[in-house]
Formats: sequence, C-alpha cells, structure tokens
Amino acid sequence: MSFGARRTTHLSRLLMAQRKKLGLRPGQVAALLGATNISRVGSLIGCFEVGEPITDQWLEKLINALRPDPEELRRCLELDQEEAEQQLEADRRAWEAWADEPMDAYVWVRYMPAVYGVRDVPKAFCNSREQAEGWASRELRRFRAKGYLQWTRREQTWFDQYGINPRRLPVTFENSRPIGGMQVGQSQRRFLLGSDGQVITGGYGLLQAGQSGSTA
Repeated sequence: MSFGARRTTHLSRLLMAQRKKLGLRPGQVAALLGATNISRVGSLIGCFEVGEPITDQWLEKLINALRPDPEELRRCLELDQEEAEQQLEADRRAWEAWADEPMDAYVWVRYMPAVYGVRDVPKAFCNSREQAEGWASRELRRFRAKGYLQWTRREQTWFDQYGINPRRLPVTFENSRPIGGMQVGQSQRRFLLGSDGQVITGGYGLLQAGQSGSTA
C-alpha cells in the first residue's frame, strides 16, 4: 500500500473508531507505533482523526497497529479514492476557469532569499509579451535579482539573476503551485512587497507559478 500526505476522511473515521474500540488514547497509540516523541505523534494522530493530512509512514503504521476489519478498510479506501478524484476534477475545473480570466501583467522579484515582491508592468510596456519581457529583464537587472514575468495566468517568462537567460514556460493545473509569500513568526498569513514598499496580503494568487521555475 502506498499513501501520500492526504486527507482520508472515511479511513480516518474508521481508524478512530477502531482506536476507541481498543480503549486506547492517541498517545497510547503513538507509543505502540514506537514514537520517540509521544506527545507530538499523539497530536498528529488526533489531527488525522478530524480530517488533517497524514504521511505515508504514519498511516501505514497506524493501519498495522490498529488492524481494522479488512473489508471495512477496503471500503473506506475506495470511498476516499472516489472522493479524492471528484475533488481533483472540481479543482481542475475551477483552476481552468480562473486561468482564463484576464489579468494585469506583473513581475515577481526575489530580492534575496526569503524576501519577495511584485511589480506591476507599466501599461506602456504591455503592448506585447516581448516588450513586457524587456521591461522585466531591466527591472530584475536593476535589483540584481531573479524572478519571472506573469504575462497571463497561463504564461510565464523566468529569468536568472540580473534578468538574464529568459525562458518561457506554460502554467497548467498540473504544474501550478502557490509560491513567494513571506511569513512572520508562526503566522499563517503570507505577504509580498509592492513596488513602493507597501505590504501586499492578497491578490496575485500568492502566487501561481509553474514548477519548472526555481525560487531557490
């Protein structure tokens, strides 16, 4: 069996019911799994039971330790797989609709490690993608930075540091992922720096980027 980090609603409920049937608390199950940090792993199990993702490693161990009914296990796996496929298709349709919406071109800038910003491309340089790429290259060279031009939600041009070596990359549902937000401390809110130094906490998708581009 192979599981990635994912939400498994039916399976998590089955394993929670089995744990309670055995009269075990999450911390006791963590001990059965051989965890060195009982509190942390017990918390992980508790979070999984209420719908949070869990990794392949711990899910395998949970199933082996709790030994739920094989038929119920199979049924729950099938239900979770069916629902996951339905959710994936719904996410794909939503992304396609979002990607077709018009947007203003902008440049994502990596000023230094963990410090990112965005700069709107001036309308005067938006008559063609080539023109916008030239402006983006000059801006990145000015900041001695790397980054990319988001021309449309489906089209990006990535640049190395100093705005050199441009390469056009398509963005699809399969390779899109949010990148580029900064965080302070334990806060879950992400933000960017605007062209005049203002903090941006929304918009820009925070941000959708093709996986072929590197943010390192």
